Amino acid sequence: MVKRKNISTIKHIFSKITPLLLALFILIKSAFSSSLLESLYINPINQKKPEAIIFYNTLNPCLTCNQTINLIINILRSNYKERLHAYLINLKYHPEFYPVFNLKGPLNLVIIPINDGASFGYKKLSNPQSAIYDPISFKNQITEFIDNSIY
Repeated sequence: MVKRKNISTIKHIFSKITPLLLALFILIKSAFSSSLLESLYINPINQKKPEAIIFYNTLNPCLTCNQTINLIINILRSNYKERLHAYLINLKYHPEFYPVFNLKGPLNLVIIPINDGASFGYKKLSNPQSAIYDPISFKNQITEFIDNSIY
């Protein structure tokens, strides 16, 4: 009975980790094989930092997506350059990420926290462009989301 419970627990853990490992593998593979994965700034190699990923889709854009992306990039560069790896991914070229992160809408911000060199999940903010009309509130919303996700 104890072995069966341990196996069940292990299966549960792997079911939670497997999609994230797949996503990290795809990110690494894409980074080396394609210029379609855009790193927002250069970080030292082999540093294990949380990942910030802005997913957008040029096949399904929103009216304020470009403005929203630029504001998020500015927030990442000015506040998190030393603390996060950051990427901009066009889902038109990487649709494999839709099921991995359960992406909805034309724009998503995903944070993959790293603790002790390992990651066991992610946090997602879908449709951040909905708050773009109040720049102060938008910056506060994005900053609070990132801060709550990486710690």
